[in-house]
Amino acid sequence: MKNPCSIAYWLRTDPQHWEHIKSIYYRLGGFVITKNTGIYEYLRQNRLLPVEDLVLVRNSSEARRFLFRNKIKIVVYTGFQYIFWGYSVQVFHGSSDKDYLLTGNRVLLYDLLLLPGMKHYRKITSAYDLKDRSRLKLVGYPKFDKLVRGELTDRPLFDNGKPVLLYAPTWISETSGSKLVFSPHGESSLLLWGEKLVRAIGQRWNLIIKYHSRINPNETSIYERIERCIDEAGVRDSVKVVWDSSIVEYMNQADVMISDISAVCYEWMHTGRPIVFANPSPENYFPSTDPMSNTYAWQAGDVLYREEDIVPTIERNLAVDSHREKRQRLLEETFYKPDGRAGERQAAEIVILHERIRNRHLALLLWHNVMVFIKDSWRYIKLMLLK
Repeated sequence: MKNPCSIAYWLRTDPQHWEHIKSIYYRLGGFVITKNTGIYEYLRQNRLLPVEDLVLVRNSSEARRFLFRNKIKIVVYTGFQYIFWGYSVQVFHGSSDKDYLLTGNRVLLYDLLLLPGMKHYRKITSAYDLKDRSRLKLVGYPKFDKLVRGELTDRPLFDNGKPVLLYAPTWISETSGSKLVFSPHGESSLLLWGEKLVRAIGQRWNLIIKYHSRINPNETSIYERIERCIDEAGVRDSVKVVWDSSIVEYMNQADVMISDISAVCYEWMHTGRPIVFANPSPENYFPSTDPMSNTYAWQAGDVLYREEDIVPTIERNLAVDSHREKRQRLLEETFYKPDGRAGERQAAEIVILHERIRNRHLALLLWHNVMVFIKDSWRYIKLMLLK
């Protein structure tokens, strides 16, 4: 695809991050670069972009050499990595209540931050001393543009007329370095609630289990246990497990979603339907009205603390939507103008950046990245000194 904005995209963590750049890619073109073979194979096998635009590198140094040879001036990131080339754009990969926005200060390195909404803006401006806030731009959340515009084409997983529940747990973070003292599996409900939900829901309703695409290799047994549980309960026709980089299509098919502490809790609010929260640590987690809390979203739905609460809670939410107003408030607080045009605004801001830097000499580009490297090194030193 043509590359009028001299642009590339750096994907590192997992395939679902493609969902957060594809709107820009389809408008502005460019190269999608990764050193993650799983991401590379997923994009290549699903033919999501021309093979000539997909680049697999061994490391950041090889990525920089490719960017230099192809005269790339803008690199778009979905996470807080940095390869020190060109001008950087951060588009984020979700809007959860996890603390990644508030730790590490790397968010200060980016030249342009395209924010999903005011929640991101308030968290960043309250956590950091930003002398120049002009690089913070509210654009919205392109991942849900098609759903908002009513342009999704569903491939229904069930045709039996029963209500559909969607279970979308966050990833198991036991080895991620962010493990919570009181929750051995981080903020994921999968280990605690996965089998319980299969047994409770599969006999009464339809259930879609959509795993996070970031799979913890040390916890593969849970996925095997879920499969055994489905077979032992005899609910293979009413419980479907899906592995996909996008959750939007499955949200569109569901009447109620069950999640935990994840960006999908806020994303779901685009549907206008009820949500239930499976508590990954029932003795310690409770709904919070503190915007900095990782359970802030739990105001918008019922919370599961005990297995025996599953069926009555779902029955209640299928019958009466008692949290609609709260969800709508959180939707507007989290996502700027959910009007189906976020992708247009996102691309427009990148074009403005490109027009500003397009004629800058290579020496200035290199100097810009030297200064960013110095800033990042000083950030790292300060973090080490605080330990």
